[in-house]
Amino acid sequence: MSSIIFNPEAEARAAVRAEGWRGGIIPAHRGLRIMPHERGQRRISLMLGPVFALAVLWAVRPIILPLWTAIERFWCGVIAPGVGVSQIRYVLPWRADLFIPVPDLGAGPPSHAAWMACVVLVIADLVAAAFLRRRHLPVSLALFTLAAVFAIGATAFTPLLAPFPYVLAGYIQSMLLMGLTLMFVTPFMFMAIYYPLNFSLGKKIALTLLALTWLAVALPCQFCLQAFAIHDLGLIAMPTLFLLLGLLLDVMGLVAFYSWGMSWRLRHE
Repeated sequence: MSSIIFNPEAEARAAVRAEGWRGGIIPAHRGLRIMPHERGQRRISLMLGPVFALAVLWAVRPIILPLWTAIERFWCGVIAPGVGVSQIRYVLPWRADLFIPVPDLGAGPPSHAAWMACVVLVIADLVAAAFLRRRHLPVSLALFTLAAVFAIGATAFTPLLAPFPYVLAGYIQSMLLMGLTLMFVTPFMFMAIYYPLNFSLGKKIALTLLALTWLAVALPCQFCLQAFAIHDLGLIAMPTLFLLLGLLLDVMGLVAFYSWGMSWRLRHE
């Protein structure tokens, strides 16, 4: 094998790169190939994006917000039956009102137990990351990142950055409003990176509906459960949950749907 790798001929080196460990040929991943597209597909992409975005805008009041209210009431009934859901008014720049559903929960500053738990988590992450072997470098970097997130979240409640400017209800409202914005922007993202490709019209519509349905269901579940976690752990948990389990989680879901859609058959296949 070594004689093949160090063979100066370009053809021999290229053959080794494309050969699997059993001798088979490894084809280039479709994500690395230039996928065909047509001018007609470009015209469709320019139509589908605005159509879906306008559909999201139309559905906010009659469909999305009532659905979010029902989902949050369901989780409140399961976790704490005595907790209700409030409608917090948000005025848009063009004077339209949105009533965002938020669980009736509050959260106070960190307790002594929360401080101690945060310190223990940071020390445990740093020790575990320091003693891992070099072959576990990705795990070490993840643990160092987690320790930094915990430390930054705790620093927000020290005299260095205090007072903490956020309350639980305002945080949940802001995250859900950002979720609505993400739902509105998603069709335009697909318009730029998926619609021009040579997939059938039905697959493009199906992928967009799947992604929007994922956001419509996941967002209220995600932030309703975060509200209960912050209520129990205190506001010290808010920065960590925002950084690790905020809209980043929803964007990762969109990436997963996009990757799945890219694996579907093209028209010519």
